[in-house]
Amino acid sequence: MVRAALAQHGDSGITPRHTLFFFHGDGGHDDLVEVAKRAGFVTSGADDSTVLETTMAVDEAAFAPVSAMMQSWAAAFQLDYDGWECAVVTN
Repeated sequence: MVRAALAQHGDSGITPRHTLFFFHGDGGHDDLVEVAKRAGFVTSGADDSTVLETTMAVDEAAFAPVSAMMQSWAAAFQLDYDGWECAVVTN
């Protein structure tokens, strides 16, 4: 849905931009933060939520492996992956 919204604004997703990933729940936030930091993400959050931040392209080719990684981290740490967001970037 996010990529469709970007496309409606003329954004192909190939330009790197600030991107956020959201996790919620009672699972292993501390473990997620540790793994995410080692993978190069900036982390923030409190108690039952964690936000991961990075700068990346969000076109299908660049985003698919990151999306799969987020889903696997959510499963591994018993958290709910609540999606992602980024700014619209057009040239």
